[in-house]
Amino acid sequence: MVKLEGSKQVKQSVKHEVPDGYMPIRLRQGEEVRSAWFSPTQKVDDFLSKFFAEELASGKKIRLIYMGMMLLPSRSLGEYGVEENGVIHSVITDAPPSPSPQAALQANLKDLNPQNSLLVLTGIFLYGLWTLFYYFPQFFSWKSTVVLALFTVMHISALASRFTS
Repeated sequence: MVKLEGSKQVKQSVKHEVPDGYMPIRLRQGEEVRSAWFSPTQKVDDFLSKFFAEELASGKKIRLIYMGMMLLPSRSLGEYGVEENGVIHSVITDAPPSPSPQAALQANLKDLNPQNSLLVLTGIFLYGLWTLFYYFPQFFSWKSTVVLALFTVMHISALASRFTS
């Protein structure tokens, strides 16, 4: 482990050997720098479980940053172009608290999103046109009736796909 104090570096006597087929890197958290190693095909998640086992066991959230990019757990370190002796910054925070039962209940309720609003408005508009068609059929030619029927079929199709998915 290497600690930075001012401009001096103090090295501890513990030296990590890099296994064959792996590349050495430095992990930096705040002012603390420690040695690590990785394989370019190694997933970020596997890397985290190897070098941050204590933090993960205590329920902390770990984010790794390399050259301004946050490393996603599902991608490999090689995909980010991590170089030999490169520095990966780690940010360790407490995991977010579990949501209260009332908050979880509200999250399960369906939100009023733009797609639902648009379906409701389109339905009201089509209902109004069909009402006009029923009371005043003389205002509708055969072409406008066909177009109204097609729009109604498309609206019903959108409703069906919205509720089945």
